[in-house]
Amino acid sequence: MNSLQDLFSHNLCIRCTGRIFASVDTGLTDYERGLKLAFTYKAFFGHVEIPESCYICKGIFKNLGMYLNMAVDAISSMEYDTFLIGSKFDPDILLEEQKIQNKYGNKGESIKKEFNREFGKYFSEHTGKEFSKNPDILIEINTIYDSVNLIVRPLYIYGTYTKKRRDIPQTRWINGTGDSIESLIGEVLLKYSAGKNYKLHGSGREDVDVMMLGNGREFVIEIDEPVYRNINLNEFMDEVNGSGSGILISDLEFSDKDKIREIKEAAYDKVYMATLESDEEISREKLESTAMAFKNLVISQRTPVRVIGNRADLIRKKEIKYINIEDIHDKEATIKICSQSGTYIKELINGDNGRTVPSMSSMYGRELRVKSLDVIKIMR
Repeated sequence: MNSLQDLFSHNLCIRCTGRIFASVDTGLTDYERGLKLAFTYKAFFGHVEIPESCYICKGIFKNLGMYLNMAVDAISSMEYDTFLIGSKFDPDILLEEQKIQNKYGNKGESIKKEFNREFGKYFSEHTGKEFSKNPDILIEINTIYDSVNLIVRPLYIYGTYTKKRRDIPQTRWINGTGDSIESLIGEVLLKYSAGKNYKLHGSGREDVDVMMLGNGREFVIEIDEPVYRNINLNEFMDEVNGSGSGILISDLEFSDKDKIREIKEAAYDKVYMATLESDEEISREKLESTAMAFKNLVISQRTPVRVIGNRADLIRKKEIKYINIEDIHDKEATIKICSQSGTYIKELINGDNGRTVPSMSSMYGRELRVKSLDVIKIMR
């Protein structure tokens, strides 16, 4: 009983008193817990003065309407379906509250946690929006300065693209000039979403001079701070595809951050069509023998000279599934290659001065060069 008298000597309000024992029982609000404690005190010790607000909460739970209006004003232009409430409280207040709770067995919860929960319910009741742990928007209430900060989850759209050009990179150049697959898709989506910026995440990449044909390459386009989330994906797709840029997108769907990791970690075999050239007429017999030697062969590839500045200098083991001869004409030949994901196809053919072992050039016995290269299928 002395502890009960001591509890009310802190001159806390009903809610802050009840919050000291938030984990003791379920099914009650902190305010209801406080009422029960106050009733018990009165039953044994008589009347006690309990303030409407106290130095911990300062009556903040009476101001939910004010914070609602502030949040609604801040978010008024945004499209969103789900939300999460966060808050900032004076660290000195939180520390003082923790000291009191520690005194009584550390069985409570912080005012920050209760505020987030109670204001979240209040916000949902008045807006019809749903709470989510992975929300479209995090609404952070700064109770120190009575302000609102919005943290907007990026918009993620998954799809596949094909590229019928040999002069365009997948992502933007550092200086931001010139077309890229990223900019041709991202600029259109930026217009639809009114976002701040965009980034394309691809399931691997092809070289600037390599066309991406067939069933296309998977990608996720990410938009920072979108105002509009309910994009008409068909209209967006039609605008990109109708631009005459040589980039076509398909299979669009709304996605999330996890999809980026999924497509980047995917290890699909790929099928390529390559045109080779040599300084001399190509021998069908020697080229067919070379192609046969690579069936299910594991090669060693040291990071190519042409990309060493952007990649770690490593030796990678890659399996070549098959090489088929499609056509031979004088000093040129067309071949189809199926290989493990991550194989450097140009270096498989030219050898990269011995950094790829074996190479088609070393097997053939003469230098072979890539005249053109296309990805024609990704084996999903």
